[in-house]
Amino acid sequence: MVDKLKKHHLRDWLRKIWPGLPSGVSDLRGALGAAVEDVGRLTVATVLGYLLTVKLLPAPVDLTGALTAMLIVQASLRGSFRAGMVRVVAVLTGISVAMVVATFVGLHWWSLALVVFAALMMARVLRLESGSLEAAISAMLILGSAGAEVAAFTRFANTLIGTAVGILLPLLWPRRVRIPDLTRDLKEISARLSEVFGDTSSHLRQHPMTKDEASRWLRATRHITPLISSATTTLDEAADVQRYNTRQIFNADVVPLVRNGLEAMERSLLSSRNLFRIVETAAPEQRTPDDGYGDYVRPALASVLDGLSRVIKTFADLVESDAIGDAAEAEQRHEAAMVDARAATANLTELMRVDTGQTKLWLLRGTILSAIENILAELDLTAYRVFRDEWRASQLGRALPAGSIGPHIRSPWGQLAQQRLRARAARSRVAHPEGSHQVTWDDTTALMPAAEQPDPPPDDQPA
Repeated sequence: MVDKLKKHHLRDWLRKIWPGLPSGVSDLRGALGAAVEDVGRLTVATVLGYLLTVKLLPAPVDLTGALTAMLIVQASLRGSFRAGMVRVVAVLTGISVAMVVATFVGLHWWSLALVVFAALMMARVLRLESGSLEAAISAMLILGSAGAEVAAFTRFANTLIGTAVGILLPLLWPRRVRIPDLTRDLKEISARLSEVFGDTSSHLRQHPMTKDEASRWLRATRHITPLISSATTTLDEAADVQRYNTRQIFNADVVPLVRNGLEAMERSLLSSRNLFRIVETAAPEQRTPDDGYGDYVRPALASVLDGLSRVIKTFADLVESDAIGDAAEAEQRHEAAMVDARAATANLTELMRVDTGQTKLWLLRGTILSAIENILAELDLTAYRVFRDEWRASQLGRALPAGSIGPHIRSPWGQLAQQRLRARAARSRVAHPEGSHQVTWDDTTALMPAAEQPDPPPDDQPA
């Protein structure tokens, strides 16, 4: 137990100094794969920018084209599409300032100061915000390459070639939206929250509750909260990347599905914090058998917390499996975990209904049960299925890693035809409120419910 706690604290300390710490071997493998692809794209852009300047322009040429291509590709690789465009404007701003100064005065200490000042001021005027430093860095790199005896027109042509390479290459070789990248934070949140409930369950099976232990569990849930904002940022960037990505034209947009799972996990985290706050408030300072639960309630509460740990873990697995397109097994595991957790909760409820004769203790047990029910309600399979089926209907014909949702659409014309069918179905529902047929996500035909009509008035009353 002590070794496990030391390992837990060491991992928390490493996450503070290294927020992007891989959580496992698979996470490290995915990060390395993405890094190799991004670095390869940068290398190809740099070499391609240089080769085109050598082939298309008369000698002598410098590395201006290669530098421009590398900087713009780097800008388009980082962050969302909109943020990438901001960085492209920042790079072009810095290059423009450096080109003017390098053409007329060359590289001196005062020209370097002038370039940096002008690039930063233009970035502020254009409100490039996070791209301000990239404008100055781009200007410095271009000014540093001005030592070669290259004509101003040749350097300008180099810049245009590098810009074209930097803009076109990400369109022809775009970033890939990987399912593990989208669900990594969600699984990390679920793993850490599941670990907190597991530790609590193990402690309650052996020892009574104390305030110090409850405070430690509450702090552990608070340390998970920053991952929510990180996951939201990742999904926002992926939404932009997927919208303008030529690789994703025929792929399903899994961002709404993962976002729905993240929101459910966030609400579960808030309920968990409320649960441990309640436990901390009522827990005794010292370890004593009379901790407010009793020997008959404490093991039942440990069973419930152990069930919550399983439910949280299987829910994240279910969301990832649905995003991949193969969720049958994960859905069965989550359903089984929910059944066990609800059975344990029902048993705990019966035990907590025993009259203790203490109003404070009765209120404590009631609030604990309410927090547990909130967590189970957020991760309920029925509510999740409703959203999942609506999402699948909106992605009909698009591809997932494990297959397609319905008949696979393989051309832009098929997508246009699908949009026309959806628009026609919407018009049909308006024109025929008595009911109409539509094709669902699993390629079956279902009768839509008819619009409710008011009851006719009785015969002895006027209409």
